[in-house]
Amino acid sequence: MDLRVRERCGITALAIAVGAIAALAAAAPIWTYALSLAVFGVPHVLVELRYVDERFAARLPRSTLCWLGLGLGAIVAGRVLGLAEIGSGPNRVVAELVIGAGLVAAAVPMLARRGSLAVALLLLALLLSGAAFAPLPTLVGLTLLHNLTPVGFLAERLDGRARRRALRSCLVVFGVVPALLLAGAFDAAIGGITISPLADGPFGAGSLDANLPVFVPAPLLGTPFADRLFAAAAFLQCMHYAVVLGVLPRLGGGDARPGAVLPWPPRTIWAIAIGGIGLATAFAFASEFAGARGSYGVLAAVHAWLELPILVVACGSTARLPAALAAT
Repeated sequence: MDLRVRERCGITALAIAVGAIAALAAAAPIWTYALSLAVFGVPHVLVELRYVDERFAARLPRSTLCWLGLGLGAIVAGRVLGLAEIGSGPNRVVAELVIGAGLVAAAVPMLARRGSLAVALLLLALLLSGAAFAPLPTLVGLTLLHNLTPVGFLAERLDGRARRRALRSCLVVFGVVPALLLAGAFDAAIGGITISPLADGPFGAGSLDANLPVFVPAPLLGTPFADRLFAAAAFLQCMHYAVVLGVLPRLGGGDARPGAVLPWPPRTIWAIAIGGIGLATAFAFASEFAGARGSYGVLAAVHAWLELPILVVACGSTARLPAALAAT
């Protein structure tokens, strides 16, 4: 088969898959969210952590790595205290946002040397103002926006034509399709076949209404927009998993120098291990969804907060990250 024909067939198949997942998210958002989280949540965190470690660790100063380690340890401690129901929930959220701002501050010295502090300072201001005036909506908003991080990784990793093609695809998948879900454009496509917001999801995940606060900030709860925002977020979660598990491992560390913090196993063993971990965590979610999600939240917080300063440096540098940090 001609290469162009095969490429077009592949693009068509991907487009059909994206459309099907979007329709599923519109019709059954709680099922889309819960099933994808149970099967792919933990594997995607581990794969993403490996990518970040292999791609960026050798390019970061040791002092920055130590600062990130301390901050992430503090965030994990706060999440564990939350699981044990120790202390005040609102206070823990405020503390996590302030610590997160500290992680972003770790990028400031590197960016200051290049005269490109705008992104870091803007994010610092948003995190600190959010901690002061709207802690929980800010954390929920960050959870929602985290699903867009693969776009930043692809933009940093790729060059030239491959980069332009990837970003065009991302514009559709991470921009246009969620916008259509928010606008209700898929309602006609699914022909009114929807699961009631009060119906329970899989594994005892609860109803859609009970899970809305995961992705929907408090001021929007109770509005007609809330269900559509959750559906768009559930779709974005699936796309996030797809890129992290299906694309980033193929790209690898690229021109990264050796020097990952953790001793990751060979790729074949790693792939088998990830598959086994996925099965085990899916079973854990099926057995007790709420408890498994709480434990997952501790691990997820590590990768979500770690990526923030990394992407701040990538966006704030005047040059692409690898070239810029190589001179550090």
